[in-house]
Amino acid sequence: MFRTYQRDAVLLTSKLEPGLHLWPRVEQIILQPWFYVTALRPGDPCSRHMLMISDVQALEDLSLAGPESVQIESILLATPPAMNGDNRWLMEPLLEIAYVPKSKSGGRHYRFRVEGETEYASFNDVGLEVEQGYVSRIVFSVG
Repeated sequence: MFRTYQRDAVLLTSKLEPGLHLWPRVEQIILQPWFYVTALRPGDPCSRHMLMISDVQALEDLSLAGPESVQIESILLATPPAMNGDNRWLMEPLLEIAYVPKSKSGGRHYRFRVEGETEYASFNDVGLEVEQGYVSRIVFSVG
């Protein structure tokens, strides 16, 4: 999840496009992974768009947006230290997102595979590593 403040909005934005707001910065308020997406919009003169997306559901919504849909060119996964085992945030090319149903709850749980074949599960999904063999569906895959 990202946070912005109206006081920080760039004021000239309403002249560029109705309803458009620009911010010189956003703040991440939850230490969870997020996605940096390069997307193509067919027929758009500025067809390459870079998006910061806070969760898998928003990423799925983007790719399933019907006639207004976009083609995802690439995704970088940004992971916090507690998830990636390093002492800093990492941003790595994402190869696959798999939905892993969890038997004891109705929550959404995912496995992320990045370049170099490293796999991550949400660091707060205790026990998810046991259920990795039960992938229900592939949400995103390169190629």
